[in-house]
Amino acid sequence: MMYLDDEVLNELLEILGEEDLCAITTSFVEQLTQQLTDLATYCTQAELAETARIAHSLKGGAGNLGANALSDAAAALERYARAGEAEQVNVAMTTLPEVANQTVAALRERGYLPPTALV
Repeated sequence: MMYLDDEVLNELLEILGEEDLCAITTSFVEQLTQQLTDLATYCTQAELAETARIAHSLKGGAGNLGANALSDAAAALERYARAGEAEQVNVAMTTLPEVANQTVAALRERGYLPPTALV
């Protein structure tokens, strides 16, 4: 599976420069960690409106960075939450953290995330 769209990241690198892009990816990963924690909590409580809101935000943030697999996984979660399909939400939540971890690993591996960034 392709976790990152290199064209998007290369374009961002060209526009922003390495330092600013690394600052953005670091901020994204910090936010992602919090979003995953919040999603797990809201899913457990069947708070579908909050789940949809966070998934929507994650979908956009991931998409802006070219993290297409993560954006797609968040989009699916958002769709299920908005449709009130609690069972599908739980299924989507079983794969989302793994996709997130693989995305972060790919960002780090390709040098878009400084080694010091904590996940």
